[in-house]
Amino acid sequence: MKKETRERLIDSAFAIFYKQGYQGANIATILQDVNINKGSMYHFFKSKKELGLAVVDERIRKNIITKYQAVLENNRPYMTLFEILRSSPDTLIYGCPLNKMSQEMLYIDKEFKNVLTSVYQDFESCIANILEKAITLGEIDNCDTQVRARLIIAGYEGALMIYHLNQNRNQYNAVIDALKEQL
Repeated sequence: MKKETRERLIDSAFAIFYKQGYQGANIATILQDVNINKGSMYHFFKSKKELGLAVVDERIRKNIITKYQAVLENNRPYMTLFEILRSSPDTLIYGCPLNKMSQEMLYIDKEFKNVLTSVYQDFESCIANILEKAITLGEIDNCDTQVRARLIIAGYEGALMIYHLNQNRNQYNAVIDALKEQL
């Protein structure tokens, strides 16, 4: 029961931080969502910050690794990667969870910076591993997988910004498609 409550707290905090931002989120909203009192939360997390760090480490990192590990297991990893990027409905609504939290917390708190940097490095490594497999399978030509991974992430984040500014899925798709073709 204790582990389940902790997981529900992290899940609720993830959803609320994702929609409202870390600083805009209120602990009372999370507690109400999970239907526990403040004392129960402090049994698991000493502060909102500790809960936020757990969200980044245990949800955002886990989601990235799970999502891109599935791509790595595909026999057309490069094409599958771009299919996944093209069809990311949640990120079109609220943006990339890692990018959102980074934009908000990177320069405010050193502990957040450290965990966000670590999660980004995992994200980059996941994409680089996909590219390495794509090279091995002959799906793409040999390249510097670290640099190309960074370009893919930067292009993806830029496409999300374009979508959020214009609310135009076609513009988003066009950027993702061009990124796939140009790299």
